Order: sequence, then C-alpha cells, then structure tokens
Amino acid sequence: MTYLKFQTLPKSVTTEEDMGTGQVALRHLAPTLFLELQQVKLHKHTGSDSRTLAAESTPEMVRSYTPGEREEHGVAPWSGGASTSGSVVLTFATPFLIAPNVYITVQSGNANIIVGTDTPTTTGVTIYWQDAISATHTSLNLAWLAKGR
Repeated sequence: MTYLKFQTLPKSVTTEEDMGTGQVALRHLAPTLFLELQQVKLHKHTGSDSRTLAAESTPEMVRSYTPGEREEHGVAPWSGGASTSGSVVLTFATPFLIAPNVYITVQSGNANIIVGTDTPTTTGVTIYWQDAISATHTSLNLAWLAKGR
C-alpha cells in the first residue's frame, strides 16, 4: 500500500459546471442526495432583504428593540477624600420619554469595585460604587450607557 503526499495548494471554487455524472464517487450517499449535491450552485450574498425574521432566530436585543430608542453614554467621574464607597448623581443631557435602562462599569480603578444604581428616572440616575476589599480611593471614572425612549 502506498500513501499519498498531502499538499496545501490554492483551489478554485467548485461550481455546478465542474461536476458531472460519475466525477465524484460518494458511494455512501443516497443517489437522490448526490443529485442534490450536483445541483448546488455557487451562491454569493451581499446586503440583506426586508423579510421579517422568526423571533427565535433573533437575539433578545433585536426582539426587544423599540422604534425611537436612543442611547446616551459618557463617563461619570467621582473624586473626594480617601473612601471605600461613594456615589455620583448623573443627569442625562436630554430627558428620556420613559425611564431608560442604565448600564455601569468601572473605567478606572481595580477589579474589586462593585457598581450599581438606584431606580433611573427620565432625567437621571444615581450611581453607587463600593470597593469589595475596603481599599480606599480618591478618584474613579464610571462609564455609563443609558438606553431608552
């Protein structure tokens, strides 16, 4: 028995014109499935169409999108005397029609800082932070994102 040497070479795309009866021996496939493989055509897709996708095929953020939704984002700086916790009152540049969802993350400091908010209103929110290991800080930058209508 002899072994073939495998090589990596560039290969062009196989189209339906490249396949003819008996050119590919796939004996383990049913003849009807092999016929379907022979009829596959080269397909290229650009852009998208306007058909409605089934709800189960779209992520939650797409399903829950509401027309007229908008975002505001920024950085809320906190500074003060050495402290293990603090808060920042944030006022949105443009009031929302309904209270938005607000997401917070620590942009500076360390991984031991826990952040949270009170209940957002249409005009703003209070951001709270606390160091989980009681280390003290004199300044922090808290990145925020508000999404709503």
